[in-house]
Amino acid sequence: MWTRTRRQLMAGAARCGLAALIVAGAGAAASAQSAEKLAPLADGFPNKQIVLLVIDEPGSTDSVYANQIAEQASKISPQRVIVEHRVDFTNFGTWEGIAWLKDQGALASDGYIAYVLTQPDAVIDMVAIDIEEMTGVTFDDFNPIIATEQVPFMLIQRADAPWGDTLEEFVAHAKANPGTVRHITGGPGGGQDAAMRVWLRHLGVTVNDIIGGNPTERALAVASGEGDITVSPVDVLTPHFDANRVEVLMGSGADAFPAPWDKVPSAGSLGMTDDPFDQTRTIAVSPDVSAEHAAWLFELFSKAGADPDYQARRMQISGLTPIEFNREQSREHAQTGYDKVLPIFKELGIYWGDQK
Repeated sequence: MWTRTRRQLMAGAARCGLAALIVAGAGAAASAQSAEKLAPLADGFPNKQIVLLVIDEPGSTDSVYANQIAEQASKISPQRVIVEHRVDFTNFGTWEGIAWLKDQGALASDGYIAYVLTQPDAVIDMVAIDIEEMTGVTFDDFNPIIATEQVPFMLIQRADAPWGDTLEEFVAHAKANPGTVRHITGGPGGGQDAAMRVWLRHLGVTVNDIIGGNPTERALAVASGEGDITVSPVDVLTPHFDANRVEVLMGSGADAFPAPWDKVPSAGSLGMTDDPFDQTRTIAVSPDVSAEHAAWLFELFSKAGADPDYQARRMQISGLTPIEFNREQSREHAQTGYDKVLPIFKELGIYWGDQK
């Protein structure tokens, strides 16, 4: 984990590089023409290109999303929207990213740097770890502009699991053999781990937790037979499902799923009310961005997210639902996830506040 001193030292160098990138694009309009080009505000914002920061590797699901919505936003923005990646943060990169963002001066506070995150899983970090102590950041620093889509979580198993390929068979096997099913997890605190804990608690089974890296690595571990089960977003699990390497046992939320998941039970259908788990893909900015600049950015990404061609590309992810959450709705969704997980983590003895 970075210390505050190290992050401040790194921030100076990172700020110089990012500032040069943004200034180099000042005055460059998007090449595509649009009849609905947004006008700048009276104060000139934006008068240089906007960075959409992905706190993950190029090619990740957040990266694909960012590139697609940035491309569409550039068609209607008076300045280009470009995508940059940061891979040097830890597993709690969203919060380290916010801390870094707050050190970027006017570029961040004026709204020229936005970032992509998924929630409520990012906020669930705060149940397992003292994020404020580690990064100096609190929930008050979470300043979402808009959430544009939701992708459900799915409980998946390896295709050759000895118990069969249904949730009922899995539950029967796990109850008969407590603690033997290998659950590949990112560790307490992540949204997918929290979803698994809530679901298994409702189903009345116990498993053997094995730490297994990021979501892509965890899905691969199950597909290759190194683990038995994990929770995975549909855009991560789909290649393994298409290759007949995993089976889907259940999914998050209350709604029925489209094909090929139409026979998969949802958490709601299994009696788990108010299941808050999913990946709600969100664009946020520094907490000190003005309301006027934030409203302009909301309009930009709202129009980009509503474009039919853009939505057609995103809807290639089976189970994805286009949404439009404003700041208040996004924060409420994140808070709901936190509130759902907190009593369960306290019961399990893994809430950080009870460790002191």
